[in-house]
Order: sequence, then structure tokens, then C-alpha cells
Amino acid sequence: MKRMLVALVLSAVFVHPRIARTEDILLPLPPQDRQRIDAQLGPGVVGEPLPSQPIADASVYFPLREKPLVYKVISGAHPGRIDYLGLSKVERPSGKPAWRFQFTPTLTGFIRQTDAGELTMPSVSDSNEGVIVISTPPNPFVPTGMKPGETRAYQQKVSVNYLDDPGDQRFSGNLNGTCTYLGTFQTTVPAGTFPAVLLRMKFSGRVGPAETKDTQYNLFAPGVGLVAMITQEKVTAFWLYHIDSTTGKVLVAK
Repeated sequence: MKRMLVALVLSAVFVHPRIARTEDILLPLPPQDRQRIDAQLGPGVVGEPLPSQPIADASVYFPLREKPLVYKVISGAHPGRIDYLGLSKVERPSGKPAWRFQFTPTLTGFIRQTDAGELTMPSVSDSNEGVIVISTPPNPFVPTGMKPGETRAYQQKVSVNYLDDPGDQRFSGNLNGTCTYLGTFQTTVPAGTFPAVLLRMKFSGRVGPAETKDTQYNLFAPGVGLVAMITQEKVTAFWLYHIDSTTGKVLVAK
């Protein structure tokens, strides 16, 4: 009888692994988020919810390796455009690498990995507008330790400086933001179908003469990286002007 009970327990664990993973959570996508995502990425890109787990290792969801990536613009000012982007590494004199991710042909986010393994974005540059935006503390990109459904709030100072004269500050201000782990969803893009974690960023505040209030979404697939995103096309629109410059992109090739 004892052997039979042990066999039954082991069978349950291997046949139904979620019995042994009590931290797995199934989170439906809130209707308001569903409406926004379907409008920017198209219906069917973000599908059914999948069991979600805490984000233990950020580099699993955004691998830090040099790689070209191809995205297709679904919505915004240039629907149908193909963007040849990717992640590249810059070596510092100390030997510690720095990373930059090309969101658009002119918009670059600089990524830093903290000692705790979290991926943050301290600055974003827009070569078309000739400015760099510095956030203190940095924007969360892929936070670690977040549980499904968790929201983290943050406050930051923002400065907008000219690229040709970084000491010349164009605007400055303060933002209040939240980062929410909405869960894991079956995500289908031209590059394939992936179980992707969905992070929502909300922020509001005043930078320079304008008040801003915006929302963006990132979908990260394990071992692949950013497979879909809803972001802003220009830094100046992103922080300084409250206009509709929202852009949805999906991964075409990796």
C-alpha cells in the first residue's frame, strides 16, 4: 500500500506538473488592456492566458546577446514598414559591457543590468530630434522578482538634453509610473508562437511645458526577447507632447 501511494504521487507530479508548481497563476487579460492591445497589434496576436510564474531571471526574457531583429509596424504613423533593429553591445574601459536596443531606426534605449540581475533603461536617445532623455532612477525594462498580477510604483526625475551639447538641458520634470506584470499569454507573431510575459507601463507627470499620461506594453518570450511592443515613435512626443504617436510592432524574424 505504501509503495502504491508513492507511485500515485509521483505519477501525479510528472503527468500534471502544475500540481507541483503551486505558484503558477492563470490571469485573464483585463478588457481595457485587451481593447488597446488588439487595436495596436491586431486581434489574435495576444491570445489565451497561460500559467504564469514569477520573473526570476530577467535575461531569460531578454537575452543579452548581439543579434539583429526584424519587426513589422502594425499601427501608428508607418503601418506596414519593416524595421531592421536589434541589440548591440558596447565595451566600456572597465570591461563591463553596455547594451543598446534599437526601438526604431532613430530611437535607441540604453539597457543596464543591475547587480540583482534586473534590466533597466536609464536613457533613451532620439537621433532624429537630437535629444537624449535621462531618467533617475532608470525606467524598469524587465524587473526581477515580480509575481503575476503584481504592480510596482516608482517616481523619477526626467531631463531632456541635446545630443550635441549634453550639458544644455532642454526640459526637465517629474513622472509617476507603475509597472504591472499582467501575466503570460499565447502570443502569435510572424516569427512564431510563443508563451510571452506581458508587462504594462503607465506613467504621468509634467516634463517641461506639457503634462503627459501614457501607457505602453512589452511582450517578452523566454529565450527570444521582445516579440511585440506598443510604444511611442518619438521621444519628444513621448515625454513632451500629448499626441497620438502610439506604434505597435511585432517580431518578423529573429
